[in-house]
Amino acid sequence: MQSSRDRSNHFEIEEAQDKCLEWLKRSRINLQILSDFRNYGLIRRTQGDRHLNQAFDVRHVEFGDGDFWLLAQNHNSEPVATYCLRRFVVDDFYDLIRSLTLWFSKRPLPADPRFVVQCEIPSFGGEVVHGGGLWIRKDYRGSPRLAAVMPRFARAVALRRRPFDHDSAMIRNDPADREHAAERKAIYMGKRVYGFARVHRFVRGWFPPEGRDAVMHLCHATRAEAIASLSLSGPKSGSELGMIPSPRCGLREGEGPDFTAA
Repeated sequence: MQSSRDRSNHFEIEEAQDKCLEWLKRSRINLQILSDFRNYGLIRRTQGDRHLNQAFDVRHVEFGDGDFWLLAQNHNSEPVATYCLRRFVVDDFYDLIRSLTLWFSKRPLPADPRFVVQCEIPSFGGEVVHGGGLWIRKDYRGSPRLAAVMPRFARAVALRRRPFDHDSAMIRNDPADREHAAERKAIYMGKRVYGFARVHRFVRGWFPPEGRDAVMHLCHATRAEAIASLSLSGPKSGSELGMIPSPRCGLREGEGPDFTAA
């Protein structure tokens, strides 16, 4: 039997999904929930992205039953945005990072002594969802709501399918940014736009998935914090979002506000 809190959470999640769909409908955008990541890769490469985040690339990782991705299309059925979400059951999420299994589960890479992971966020495990691959087509990047709606809708879908313990994502720096600017951008995007409770740097140096030095930030929220984030609207205007240029969060070339290089 469901507790009163469970029923309340279910209502909050359902209401959040409905509000996201209402906004998308007003914007003449259709949203699909898909499980075949081969099509995700095809769409991204068709948009000119030659190097995808390996954590969501069928060429590098095995996907599970709890993994899915969102495809937003305009009234002409043209792709305008994507977002991916995977689910893991782990004792310590940092083990997936340090072992590089998050990005290379098909053909594991040997340990790289240059790859150092240090983060202020304490170790967490259980059922952990991990989001990324948030791509927004250039002519739709003036709408900060789309960058906020995609991760929140995916969060709600995951919660309705089966409750998780932790929500996570990663934000990578723009190589042109100084470290202070990268920190400021990551915190703003991770908390204000994507709805995470905390954002902290976890890599400052060699990052094997990119094959370069990088500054990487980890975004995290507990289940309760993830549910609470669903009611947040994020920036209300393009000018507010434009105050801080978006970092290359787990996106690749040509991507707009997005997650995980992870």
